[in-house]
Amino acid sequence: MKNAFLSVILILSLFFFSGCGSLNKAEGQFHYNNTITKGQELLDLKKALDEGAIDQNEYDLMKDKIINDEYIKSFFKQMDEEEFDSVSI
Repeated sequence: MKNAFLSVILILSLFFFSGCGSLNKAEGQFHYNNTITKGQELLDLKKALDEGAIDQNEYDLMKDKIINDEYIKSFFKQMDEEEFDSVSI
C-alpha cells in the first residue's frame, strides 16, 4: 500500500513539474513603444551635423531613414527573421 501511494505521488509530481515548464513559454506579440518623436530625432541629427560628428552625406541618408521609418521597419523585419529562424531550426 505504501509503495502504491509513493508511486502515485511520484507520477503526479512528474506531471506537475513537466507541466510547469510549458507554462513559462513566451508567446504573444512584441510591443514597441517609441517615446522619441521624429522631430526630436531630426533635431538631434542636425545637431550632430553641426558639431561635425557626421558629414552631409551621412546626415542626408539618416534623415531619409528617419522620415521613412526605415529604422523601425528594419527592426521589425529583423525580429520577424529571428522568429522564423528559431521556428525552422
